[in-house]
Order: sequence, then C-alpha cells, then structure tokens
Amino acid sequence: MTDTSPASDRRYLPSRYEKFRLHLRRNFAKAAVSGVSVAGILAGFLSATGTVWPLLAYLGVIAFVGTIVLVVLSLPGGPGGYVMLWLRREPRSQLGGRPQQLELVSAGARRSGANFVLANGCDDPVYGGGLRALLGDSQPIIIIPSNPRDVGKPHELLYPLYVSGRSRSHVELDVRPAGIPLPVLSFERELPEGAQDPDHTLAIRDLVYVPELVLALQEAGACLGTPVTWPEHCVDPRMIASRDVIIIGGPDTNFWHAALFEAVAREFDIPGSSIPLAMSLRELRNGSPVFGSRSMQVHLCDPAGLPQPEGGLLEMDERLFPTFGMIMACRNPFAAAVGASRWCVFLAGTRSLGTSGAVLGLAAMLRQMRNDPGLNFSSTVRTTRDGVQARISAILSRTSQVEQAMLRRDGDLLSRQRHTLSPVGLDPGYSDTYLPTKVEYLHYDGAQSAWRPLCAIPEA
Repeated sequence: MTDTSPASDRRYLPSRYEKFRLHLRRNFAKAAVSGVSVAGILAGFLSATGTVWPLLAYLGVIAFVGTIVLVVLSLPGGPGGYVMLWLRREPRSQLGGRPQQLELVSAGARRSGANFVLANGCDDPVYGGGLRALLGDSQPIIIIPSNPRDVGKPHELLYPLYVSGRSRSHVELDVRPAGIPLPVLSFERELPEGAQDPDHTLAIRDLVYVPELVLALQEAGACLGTPVTWPEHCVDPRMIASRDVIIIGGPDTNFWHAALFEAVAREFDIPGSSIPLAMSLRELRNGSPVFGSRSMQVHLCDPAGLPQPEGGLLEMDERLFPTFGMIMACRNPFAAAVGASRWCVFLAGTRSLGTSGAVLGLAAMLRQMRNDPGLNFSSTVRTTRDGVQARISAILSRTSQVEQAMLRRDGDLLSRQRHTLSPVGLDPGYSDTYLPTKVEYLHYDGAQSAWRPLCAIPEA
C-alpha cells in the first residue's frame, strides 16, 4: 500500500536500527539459553577429546554460571533491557518526519535510570510527542458506533461487530486476508447492558460535538474527505490503514476501539515497554484482554484529587467517575503494519458524559495549539524506573458542567438550566437531557498535576 497523501513525509515507522534493537529485546533470552546450550555441548566435545577437568571444577563452573543467570534474569526489565543500554539511541536524537519527542521527567534519579527508560520504551513517536503531533497535514476519518438495526445482513460483515443474546463476545481478529500482516488479535468485549438494546447500543450523546471536532481538524490543517464521519460497520481494515483515525466511543460500543487498541497494546507488551500506556478500557483477566467501558485503567503519575493506589494503577469505575474520559494518541497500528505513517486517537469515557466531553475537549485543544505555536498537551506517567517519569500524548478529561433541558419532575416543570457536577460520584439530580458545557483536564507541570479549565460553551 503506497502512501501518496500530503503527510507522506512522515516517518513514524522504526528505522532499521530500531528494528534490530527490538529484535534483540524480543530474542535475547532465547539467544542466551542457546548460547549456554552450545557451551554445554562444546564442553562435551572437549571431554570427548580427552580434556578432563576435576569434578570440583565442573561443579564450580555450573554454580558460577547458574548464579550469573539467576542474577541477570532477576534484574528489572529483563536481561535484554540492559543490553539495550549499549545500543541506545541518543536521548535528543530527532529523526526527520517525526514529531519532536517530549523530555523525560527525572526527580532524584540516576542518569542510568533515564537511559534505561529511553532504551526500553516502545518506539511510538506519536505517543511520545504530545497531542501537537495531530496538527498539520493529515487525512482523518472519524469512526463512530453504529446500531445493529442499520445492518440487515450481519453475516456479510468481515468481523463480529454484533453478538446476539450475549453479554460478552470473544473475538479472534485476523486482518491478514485484508492485506495487513499482523498476528491474530484475540480479545473479549463486554457488551452494553440495559433495556434499550442488550446487544449493542449507540450512545447518541457521544456524537453531539463531532461537528466541533471536524471544524477544529479543518482549522488545524487536516485534508478532510467526504464523508469525514463513518459508522463502524462501513469501514474495513484497509481503509483504516490508509488514513489517520479518530475512534469515538468505548470498545463495548465501537468494535474498532477494541481492535486497534489491542494491536497498540501488543506493541507495548511484547516486549514490555518501560513507558506504559497511560490509560485504557482494557484489563487482563486470567491473562486474557477484556474490553468494556465500565471502568477505566489509569496509569498517570499522582493525579490530583484522585485516589493514589499502591502500584500506581487507578481503576476508575463508572459509578464513582461517570464524567471522566480519555484522549490518547498513538501510531496507527494497521497503517504501521503496511509501512504507512498514520496516527490514531482514542476518545472514550466511562459514560456518555465523559465521552462527549472528551470529544469537545480534543476540539478545544486542537484550536488552542493552532493559535499558540508553543503549546502542547501531554500527561506524565510512571516508568519502570523509580524517580523517572515520561510525558506522553494522553489527557484525562472530565465534564464539570452540563446543561439540562426543560423537563417534568415530581409534578413540577423545571426550566432549562446549567448544573455544576461533582468530580466524584453520581449526580443526584441526573437527567438524560444533560449535555456537557464545560470540560476540565488534568494538566501536568513535570510530575505535578492539577485540574484546569479546558473549554466552556457560552450560555445562549
């Protein structure tokens, strides 16, 4: 697949040197075991030639080698991680066609710790460049959830977007027949529950601010085709691989959120990246990835005003955090598999107020960055080294104010009005007519965070 777009000068793919480093990280342990095996065979041949060592000498060699192997394998990051220190790229090196990478945040850590993080992080230049990487030449499409009522022949779909009569679906996604050389992606989706449609639910509030996002993309320099917005059942892997992609909605309502995120997660997991993904709607259960939207997994560094769990992983349940959303940008994994440099953005919340707030928030960020050449948006995550944090292209947002339509409640007629929402817990006066009017985001200054206003819609 040849990339002939205005963004064809991008260079998001790993260089030959990066591919060599990745290959070494993945296979160093196997190579080490093979080397020990060869050494043992060689010792056998030497013995066959009549070269005899005392028994104590052999026992000493076995003990020495065994101790060294145990020590090396117990080191954090695995033995391959330390080999990468010898082959690391210069921290400030900048490859042409890539967004400027954000600096690490070190607090009282040795330089060797920062070097380890740099040498063993997933080489994703979009994830490491801040949301400013989305500006400029691009050809974005916005993929939205669709309703099963729109599909009269579900058996003709390439993949099981809809599953009848189940609360969870198991997916074995093979995109190789579509010309994308990726291994089979295996995951489960927890489908929506509720009286409206237990199989699949189109949350229309997720899409209210899509026009604002489209206008912001156009102002930011994007080359928009027609249509810009595509229902999930109207796209296919080859189309996704040829475009920059924005996915709206969680993986329970948008199939492509789960499919693309699982491909991204595999790049960060195999081998394990020293810089983790900042947030996701994905969790491992018995070693298998499960996608839903009832809780958000957050790895951000010390998020202000939120619980600080041990280990740094915050699970944000929809019952306590119904207004929160994620905005995360990374390299498009389908495009990378076919040699194209495209980006991918995930916009999702624990509930619709969080998702629609994230869409409105991204539109506001694009406009602010366009008007301020020095502005970038990023967050800070903990790495595998104590005292070393990394800044990445992800934002945690929350809807802080909503507008309610006129309604009848307890026999009274309530006028249209705005409400300020509590950051934590369900709103006791919740109305289905709520629409976000103010959005805040978690702003990072190094490793310190604070909630700041992002955008507000003026009252009519």
